[in-house]
Amino acid sequence: MVRASNIKYTEISNAEITDTRSIVVSKCSKGGFTIAQKVNIKEGDMTTPIFMKGAFHVDTLEGLYNVRDAINVAILKAEQEEETASEEAWDNVE
Repeated sequence: MVRASNIKYTEISNAEITDTRSIVVSKCSKGGFTIAQKVNIKEGDMTTPIFMKGAFHVDTLEGLYNVRDAINVAILKAEQEEETASEEAWDNVE
């Protein structure tokens, strides 16, 4: 649990996006959810987690569903673009 000026954040999920960065979804003690980026700074044998500025707040569970849906649409579109690019590459083979 992380505290920031009497607000408590309880991590409910995270996803690694690079070797040192994660997206963290937390429940906020004042209601809603926060989605933040966490960077792990490695110094010798120690790793220090740092939360980056620019986290955003989602007021409701419905809003969290909307974030999920937006990410799913982005994934579908990216997959379609990759498929189209692959098909075009095969079309150009002589």
